[in-house]
Amino acid sequence: MPAVGSFIHMPTSSINVLCNATYATARSNNCSLFQSDAVINPVRTTASPVRAQLGALYMSLDTITVGCTTITMRVCSDAAGDIPILGDTTATISTGVTTAAAGGVTFKFDIPYSAANSNFHVFWKCNAGTCQVRTVKVSWFE
Repeated sequence: MPAVGSFIHMPTSSINVLCNATYATARSNNCSLFQSDAVINPVRTTASPVRAQLGALYMSLDTITVGCTTITMRVCSDAAGDIPILGDTTATISTGVTTAAAGGVTFKFDIPYSAANSNFHVFWKCNAGTCQVRTVKVSWFE
């Protein structure tokens, strides 16, 4: 009998990385699609192959300075940022209702993706000024 339904994944990286107007390997994060949370049985690693329908990427930000209004991100299969999976995409920062120096961005993908491993290196930059990237979440399902 064929499988019915899907498994939704949302690996989350809690980080504290400065964002400015240029890409750099220091301003990136490997959001491994099979981030181990000891719930998946058996626990998978970044070496595990992945076949996914990518949903969205969410970034939370704070310490947003004047002029910093958008985030551009790209996703690569390598830590150097030389093999793009998803090209440059820009989103407007939605700032907090009570705190203008905090906010977030959402990038919608909705594309199929398959790879020999679950590495998902996210790189980011802002249009001007700076901000701190605090979390990066990737939603996907199989």
